[in-house]
Amino acid sequence: MSDVSVMQSKWQVGDAVPEHVPKILALFKAVFGQDMSEAHWDWKYGNGRGAGVVVHEGDEIVAYFGGMERRILFAGRPATAFQCGDSMVSREHRGTLSKQGPFYLSVAAFLDRYLGHGRPYLISYGFPNERAMCLAERLGMYTQIGSLFEIYWPAEPSLQFRPVPFDFDDDGHRKELDKLWHSMARQFGDRAIGVRDLDYLIDRYRDHPSHAYLIHLVFDSSATRVLGIVIARKEENRLILVDFVGRQQELRELVRYAKSLASEQNCSEMFGWLTDRDCHLISETGEKFNELPLRLPLGVYREGLDPEEIRDRWFFMCGDSDFM
Repeated sequence: MSDVSVMQSKWQVGDAVPEHVPKILALFKAVFGQDMSEAHWDWKYGNGRGAGVVVHEGDEIVAYFGGMERRILFAGRPATAFQCGDSMVSREHRGTLSKQGPFYLSVAAFLDRYLGHGRPYLISYGFPNERAMCLAERLGMYTQIGSLFEIYWPAEPSLQFRPVPFDFDDDGHRKELDKLWHSMARQFGDRAIGVRDLDYLIDRYRDHPSHAYLIHLVFDSSATRVLGIVIARKEENRLILVDFVGRQQELRELVRYAKSLASEQNCSEMFGWLTDRDCHLISETGEKFNELPLRLPLGVYREGLDPEEIRDRWFFMCGDSDFM
């Protein structure tokens, strides 16, 4: 399945198939200390939505690397990207950091199979932790092509907005979403942005097997002008600002609405992500930035898209991950 050599290695690399799922989920729990349900796994990988590779030592799976498809617009043109989502290596083998180790083999086999010229996907993205990012850079697999800030806001009540829960079965709400998304897509026409249409909102948020999202169509105080759609999730005493659908000039107002939603939900603060290049769009909303941004990778293991073609061109928020 791959050009990655595993000669003279005690590990073998292969495609992840349904029979592997119980062992991969067991590895997930051992590595991250929490369960992933089979329903959650199916939401991510079922029916061709994702793919992955496993590294074996005999009958034991010691590493897994996989990702999910994402429809995007790149410079205004439809494309399909791959979000590199799950990377895990058993604790017993984390110290093996060479190009014959299971981490390298899992990532390299995946990139070799799926990414680059002549492969199914030209563009990939992901949200690795700093340890994984540094290791992948050292092994010549990733390069940084942008950064993402963690942003915090205090909750703050407001009477300036007239929100309604988004009704996926309401034709009027569907039409408003369509208009908002097309306006947003035009404004990011020279960028790379994940599609935020009805099908995406249904799959990503309405049908999520583990999280319940607050999805609100937000009007101004007159209840006559649509400002946009805000998607959020409550996590203990904090509201996560997950996603927007709207015009750039309305994003400050949508942040202010989300802060009022945090107050209504009895949260003390709101948290979100935004790409470095776009932080000016939400300035003067009481925001505070984490000093160290998250670094965004591009897979460079195979010949593919030149990093300069995509550098600082993504638009990302929390919802562009699979875990927020």
